[in-house]
Amino acid sequence: EPIVRVEKAPQNSRRIFAGIDIPVSVDDVWDLLTDYPNLQQVVPNLVVNEVLQLYEGSTSSTNTAGQMAFFSLTDDENQSPEEQCRNLAEQMKGAVLRQVGGAKVVGINFSARTKLEVREWPGGMPDFAHFEEEVYEGKSRSDRVREARKRELTRYVFPRPFALSSLPHKDISMQSLEDDDGEFRMYQGVWRMQPLPGCSPPGGAAMRLTYAVEVSPRPY
Repeated sequence: EPIVRVEKAPQNSRRIFAGIDIPVSVDDVWDLLTDYPNLQQVVPNLVVNEVLQLYEGSTSSTNTAGQMAFFSLTDDENQSPEEQCRNLAEQMKGAVLRQVGGAKVVGINFSARTKLEVREWPGGMPDFAHFEEEVYEGKSRSDRVREARKRELTRYVFPRPFALSSLPHKDISMQSLEDDDGEFRMYQGVWRMQPLPGCSPPGGAAMRLTYAVEVSPRPY
């Protein structure tokens, strides 16, 4: 059963966190979520899914070892974390998708459209791509929630999924295009996939799928 948490953010925005442990391998889920033409078959309430562009990615970014070496080469103290994240993301494999999500609430149909830039991080995103430290020393949950309510949404500063970044993982980032004219002022988030060794029967596999997203609607 998935665990879901919703937090308030400035400008009527929301941060949504979710996670679930499932008895499949990380590679199985990765293959599903990067099969962009067929995402409608696996993502609930996705009414329209159109691939507008594919990014092949640089050679050094398409595997874990190459990506880690690439991170070290592109580390620039003169750039802000969001500038470094943007520069790295532009080297990653991915796609631009036009999507329309739909849902029925109290008998009324709602829909929202957006164009998303999706990037694949086979070795996980660098720590500076997230706005929060992994360990909250000396801070209670209530203190963290109060701080989160004041933290503005910033492009290329992604929310951190509820997972241990220090363990091996794969990430898929998504972000609405800057010139997108859909219902969201901004939409950005991360799918994170981590193996769970020793948590499945012999010969099987298990993994933790976590999700963190920031959603800011337009002030119509």
